[in-house]
Amino acid sequence: MNTVAYFGNTTGCPYGFKPYIDNTVNALNPCFLSMVSMGQALFFLAVGAVQLIQLWRSDKAPRNLAAKILVPTVVPKKHLLHLSSISLQFVLLMCQLILVSSVQSTPSVLKYNIISNLTFVLIISLPTQYLQYFKSICSIGNQLFYYLFQIILLGFEVLQKYSHYPDEAYNLTHGTLSSVLEAALLLNAFNIFLYDVYLFEPAEQIKAYYKEKSWFPTVHVFANLTFTWMNELIMETYHNNKLRDPNNLPLPPVDLDIASICKEVEKNWEVQKWENKFSLFTALWRTFALSIVFAFTFETLKDLLTILEPQFLRLFIIRFNPNVVSTYPILHGVFIALALFLTNVISTLLGNQFYITIFQVGLGIRGSLSTMIYRKSLKLSHSAKEEFSTGDILNYISVDVLKIQRFFENSQSIIGAPIQMVIVLISLYLLLGKATVGGLIPMFIMMPINAMLSRKVKGLFKTKMQYNDARIKTTSEMLNSMKSIKLYAWEKPMLKRLSYIRNDLELANLKKIGIATNLIYFAWNCVPLVVTCSTFAIYSLITDNPLTPELVFPSLSLFNILNDAIYTIPATISQIIETNVSIGRVKKFLLGEELDRSFIEEIADKHDESPFAVEILNATFLWKSKASLQAGDGTDEETSIGSTVVALKDIDFFRAKKNVLTCVVGRVGSGKTTLLKSILGQLPCTSGSQKAIPPKLIIRGESVAYCPQEAWIMNDSIKENILFGHRYDETFYNLTVKACELRPDFKILPDGDNTLVGEKGITLSGGQKARLSLARAVYSRSDIYLLDDVLSAVDAGVRKSIIHRVLDSDTGLLKNKAIILTTNDISVLEHSDRIYVLQDGRIIEESTYAEAIEDNDVKPFLYKLLKEFRAKFGSLELQSSTSSEIKSSASFIKGAEFQDIEDAIDPVVVEVDSRRASLVTLRPHPFVQKDKGDSANNSNAEATAVGKVKWSVYITYAKACGITGVVLFFLFLILSRLFDLAETFWLKYWSEYNQKYNKNIDVWKFVGIYALIGIASAAFNNLRTIILLVYCTIRGAKKLHDNMAHAIVYSSMQFFETTPIGRILNRFSADIDTVDSTLQMVFMVFFKSIFSYLITVILITISMPLFLVFCLFLMVIYIYYQKLFIVQSRELKRMTSISYSPIMSLVGESLGGLAVIRAYKHFSMFKYLNNERVQFNINCVFDYRSTNRWLSIRLQTIGALMVLITGMLSLSTISSSKPLTAGMVGLLMSYVLQVTTSLMWIVRSSVMIETGIVSVERIMEYCELPSEAEQIVDDYRPASNWPSKGAIQFKNYSTRYRANLDPVLKNISININPGEKVGIVGRTGAGKSTLTLALFRLLEPIEGTIIIDGMDISKIGISDLRSHLAIIPQDAQAFEGTVRSNLDPFNMFSDKELDTAITLSHLKPHLKKLMEESGSELPLNDYLELGIKESGSSLSVGQRQLLCLARALLNRSKILVLDEATASVDVETDKIIQATIRESFSDRTIITIAHRIDTVLDSDRILVLEQGEVKEFNSPASLLADKSTLFYQLCEKAGLT
Repeated sequence: MNTVAYFGNTTGCPYGFKPYIDNTVNALNPCFLSMVSMGQALFFLAVGAVQLIQLWRSDKAPRNLAAKILVPTVVPKKHLLHLSSISLQFVLLMCQLILVSSVQSTPSVLKYNIISNLTFVLIISLPTQYLQYFKSICSIGNQLFYYLFQIILLGFEVLQKYSHYPDEAYNLTHGTLSSVLEAALLLNAFNIFLYDVYLFEPAEQIKAYYKEKSWFPTVHVFANLTFTWMNELIMETYHNNKLRDPNNLPLPPVDLDIASICKEVEKNWEVQKWENKFSLFTALWRTFALSIVFAFTFETLKDLLTILEPQFLRLFIIRFNPNVVSTYPILHGVFIALALFLTNVISTLLGNQFYITIFQVGLGIRGSLSTMIYRKSLKLSHSAKEEFSTGDILNYISVDVLKIQRFFENSQSIIGAPIQMVIVLISLYLLLGKATVGGLIPMFIMMPINAMLSRKVKGLFKTKMQYNDARIKTTSEMLNSMKSIKLYAWEKPMLKRLSYIRNDLELANLKKIGIATNLIYFAWNCVPLVVTCSTFAIYSLITDNPLTPELVFPSLSLFNILNDAIYTIPATISQIIETNVSIGRVKKFLLGEELDRSFIEEIADKHDESPFAVEILNATFLWKSKASLQAGDGTDEETSIGSTVVALKDIDFFRAKKNVLTCVVGRVGSGKTTLLKSILGQLPCTSGSQKAIPPKLIIRGESVAYCPQEAWIMNDSIKENILFGHRYDETFYNLTVKACELRPDFKILPDGDNTLVGEKGITLSGGQKARLSLARAVYSRSDIYLLDDVLSAVDAGVRKSIIHRVLDSDTGLLKNKAIILTTNDISVLEHSDRIYVLQDGRIIEESTYAEAIEDNDVKPFLYKLLKEFRAKFGSLELQSSTSSEIKSSASFIKGAEFQDIEDAIDPVVVEVDSRRASLVTLRPHPFVQKDKGDSANNSNAEATAVGKVKWSVYITYAKACGITGVVLFFLFLILSRLFDLAETFWLKYWSEYNQKYNKNIDVWKFVGIYALIGIASAAFNNLRTIILLVYCTIRGAKKLHDNMAHAIVYSSMQFFETTPIGRILNRFSADIDTVDSTLQMVFMVFFKSIFSYLITVILITISMPLFLVFCLFLMVIYIYYQKLFIVQSRELKRMTSISYSPIMSLVGESLGGLAVIRAYKHFSMFKYLNNERVQFNINCVFDYRSTNRWLSIRLQTIGALMVLITGMLSLSTISSSKPLTAGMVGLLMSYVLQVTTSLMWIVRSSVMIETGIVSVERIMEYCELPSEAEQIVDDYRPASNWPSKGAIQFKNYSTRYRANLDPVLKNISININPGEKVGIVGRTGAGKSTLTLALFRLLEPIEGTIIIDGMDISKIGISDLRSHLAIIPQDAQAFEGTVRSNLDPFNMFSDKELDTAITLSHLKPHLKKLMEESGSELPLNDYLELGIKESGSSLSVGQRQLLCLARALLNRSKILVLDEATASVDVETDKIIQATIRESFSDRTIITIAHRIDTVLDSDRILVLEQGEVKEFNSPASLLADKSTLFYQLCEKAGLT
């Protein structure tokens, strides 16, 4: 049955069902229109039925609402009015059906068309629109598309009727009434469509239900396609010129829950490990495969549509060929122009859906890998932690993860480029026949050449990552040790070391990469040129058909697509290389060795009858596990474990009882800290002396608290540091604060216990940090306490109080807890139940306090230790006392010493509930801090610029890049674009020449000139890129990095006290990476796109001046969108940068406190904190990317409109006196088809420049940091031997830490004579160390001055001042490098002088031992070249203090400051060091700050400070003679009176 017979007689359809009536009438066949309308109605009827059933069955609505579906009264008036509009549509269609049925000549197809639409409205549309209020969060897609198509079809019908009025021969229906019905149907359909798109709102219960279930709110299909869900945020940001509430950005309509995504990736990664495949790429693919396939489907469809463009262009150009008689009316050309327009629009929609889908994949990968790396870092073994430094881990997150993310986001070229190439070549074959084969040859030739070049580039990229790691590691180490760097005036050697890595290695390698990559690009850029030349030449030679415009310009468009596809290949290969390196690095880290806890037996049973809380049986602890040792050298287990890897040997029987104090003592480097780390399970273990019996570590208790020797403090308030994730218990919190002697500190801190302490507690003194760390442990109320020399940093009085209030078995808060205390303080031993002595990693003695005193032969070490400390026991004679006498004497002394404390102690302490503290519920908190007024904490929030980036930032960057380079860049850019234009005009001239003579003439002349023009264009293009990279970018990157590094290093300590190191590192990693790699490409794309757009507009305007009017109108819209976009994009870009810093800070902070986190088992808390930060950053990035898509849709649509306008204007010239030639139409359409891309990239790249320049702005912010005072004042330089005497005078000196804080030193006025030995005492926080900062001008005076040997130090350059003073600082720091570089970074001293200093500091035996343990190949005497690991991690704290003593011995200054110089060394070593100081520094002025008052009793005078004021300053004898002095009271508390 034929179609005509089925639908009715031909009387009703005189033209049948063909689209056009004939080749002269510009109208569509009415019956054809009816068929199209009926077809779309039937299609939506079928799809709508399915969606209606799904909607009815949907469970995404509360049950109580679903029960009200049959109660129309709950529907709001607005929606009822909308339902009445749909009913009206049904009524209008029914009227139309009645009207056409009354006319006998009406075609059947028209009736069927109306019936189909009538059925859809009644059966599908009305029920769906009613149900969606109760069941759907957004409008149903089927409804939206149906009414959109109705608007288009009805609109065309009305327009066709109006354009041919009064002739009704081409109308579906006739008469005035039918025209009114069609207009009413159109307006009503438009009304229904608008309501569904903009006004529909579901029931409030559905919104609440989605919120309750934490479901991401779905948006309707058009909002999804056009990103209108961003409108509200964009408009709000534009009007406020900033984000109103950055902490509450609207949820995107996609599921980007990083926690669930990470869980899925981890599961697939575990499968890979279980299958021994270890493919991280496969794990990612299995997680994101479905989304990637969807994204690639969008991209493939878009590529196919892109290929159709040249075919439509060919059909369009033929319409202008006077030699071809068209069988279609001009309307056909309009539809071809519309096809080009729709192809562009649909390609835009598909492309943006691809991008947003693949961005979801990329951000999921970024979030999950960042989270996995962080979680892995919490599990690393000791040896793995040494292999992967903090800088390495930060680089994995900030560099490698981003490279993997970008690879997936740009991966469309892996599939898209080959597909495009194949389809383009097929299309070219259809156009040019066998000549296309000639174009394949150069492509195949380039493949192996490119592979060879890419292999070389791969090596350079690996080197780049190594240099990047080294730079970040060095920067991190410098920032962590900045106080020591300033005290030693070592800024220059540190900057020189950083400069070598950055400039001589990293940037030099980047230059090589740039040149090599550009050579590859040049080679590939020549490929399309060779393909074009060879194809056109062969076509001209082997065929008789002329190479005319309708062949040249479609071919040229296809060649452009081919060019783009080919151009992505080298970039894709480079990206694959980079990504392969990054995946390898991340995989290696994720496979890193984890802690082995298999030998640990944890017994949490409270009813366990064993008296011991901790037992170590038959254990030898190692620095590296047996597995890693065997993997490293391939030997068997026995031979691989040598002395070099043994941390503790033969710990066969270590026990710590419940409810008592166990002490561990030993000399520096004996293994005290290592023992605690072993108990925490941080070191691998093997059998001890009994090799056949496995080792065992038994922990009886639910929880462990740990206080490291170097207190780990979080960058948070003091209160949060104490609570540490536990619930706030006011009673016990107050008891803890009181017991740890923190109340006096709260009174002097600006915000009390709410004071932010800065990263690593940098704003606190050493004693305050130690007591804060202890308070954290006490508050946790754990079962077992591991305390690593917590008493060394506090003064004697505080020490006694802490012992009594915290540690004492009768009165301490921890009286019912098992405590293991490593200590160098002998006074605490009398409170212990058992004492262990360590030496060279072995337990050499074990006894009680009483046994040690009375047994000289069996316990020689302990006896000697206690005898040396005899002064602390008054008249007690150790040798002659019996055990009972000793105990009674000790009790008497203890009672006398603590009488005042007992009198004041709260009786609640004895009865306090010591049950374990419960953990607090984790809740999200804001990342962007709101204004805190004058609070001292306000400085901790990261500042962010508001509004548009200032022009001064651009000018600064241009100057940094070099004006000459910028000028050359623009010169080569203009030349390359002019030669590109010349290429196209030459093709136009060539094709029109062939068309004129109807044959191919002078083929080689045309091909040769075209090739020369193309080569010149490619050459200038390449020169432009090389100039931009080599001369501009690298020069600018070098200058900005160097300036920032210099400014940071020379900034005041206040900056480091208030700025997290992770925030600073973010500038050195992410922001510097943007300057190194991103900005140059963005600037190049921006200016290239501007020139392309200008050329297109000028060309079209010259040919068709009316185009300029339309162009100006579109530019108004364009500028409007740009203004909206720039504000939003800029603010979100800043948010992405700011939200990234907390991630980096948390990683660095967590790695620094890894032992503490593991001990408290706070993994969940820190995983939550990390996940919260990562999620916030991902949300910011997604909103930023969505804003780009929002703009892209709109700008590409404007570009498509320009294509349509150009096509329409071109068609309008056909009947004019000056019609456009086919060649000119081809040229104009070729350029205007590219204008969509140009417009998009102008705005996108302009915003990318502004968002990228934010990195420059952030770098400049640090480049302009307030500097310390001048390093050298030429007019006031001291002599080389200054200070020659060592006289120090403080004149009414006062200072404060920051401008908004109270003074910490007040009206200090003292004179210190040359060669005088002055001891400074006072309770912790009294201002002792602050006096040191003042002397070295780390703090500047607010009034008064300090004079040294007659020179006012405030007038001297700070470099001159600090380099002429010697200090052994409280925080002993060492740097990665050698012993020599740590002692003599300026290479000023001979080996003999260095050796003497090392010998006198008693560091030599420790260095030789380290050489033996490390297996160094250096001669034993060449210990100066012994390597020291990052931040001195290969040395103990005590050994680092000895290293600082050696530095002081090398300094010839007449003034030496000892700031708790021996706080972390044992009593015996302390005695030797004190003797060395007295002997080697006998002629120098020595200022000693000590918590051990006995170490300053031999001073000439004692300075007593209290709350920053001088209370006493006299000789020790005079002060002790007066019992009312503070010094006497301090000595009395210390048992020295």
